[in-house]
Amino acid sequence: MTPAKFLQYCIIFVAGLACHNVFALPDDSQQKMSIDSNTWEFDIQSGTTTFVGKVELQQGSLKINADKLVIYGKFESGRPESAQKIVATGKPARFQQTPRKGEIPVKAVANRLEYSVKNETLFLIDKAHLDQDGTSLSGNRIEYDVQKALVKAGSKKTDEDDRVRMVIPPKVLQTKE
Repeated sequence: MTPAKFLQYCIIFVAGLACHNVFALPDDSQQKMSIDSNTWEFDIQSGTTTFVGKVELQQGSLKINADKLVIYGKFESGRPESAQKIVATGKPARFQQTPRKGEIPVKAVANRLEYSVKNETLFLIDKAHLDQDGTSLSGNRIEYDVQKALVKAGSKKTDEDDRVRMVIPPKVLQTKE
């Protein structure tokens, strides 16, 4: 596998986590969104909506499970694009979405999943792990900038446990000529 192909695969791998409208089943964004939790709070002045306790969000193939989900900014008519930032926290928070019909879902876990709608950037923070079809990427922090198609993973710490690790199954490494 050439370095360019490897990098392309890594970018595609993480793209599925960025936003359910960017790399997901075509009709996911057209599906109803349901959010179940133990409690719900809406702060009218700030426009912040908070769901706490066994939070389960589902829209089409998109699933998020967290201890707490906070939507910053107006959350109009169940449209997440009307929000400014969405943050899911847990021990860990979990994300899953099917990129294309018939494919295995992309899965992510981290103690904090943060999506900036304006900047189209997804952050997986604290014990972050991505998995798609056997290929995995883990580290303390993984960032995906949708606009720039740029993936970054790493930590400022030098602790051995915080190093970035990518595991690629043999089937991906084998090139078809």
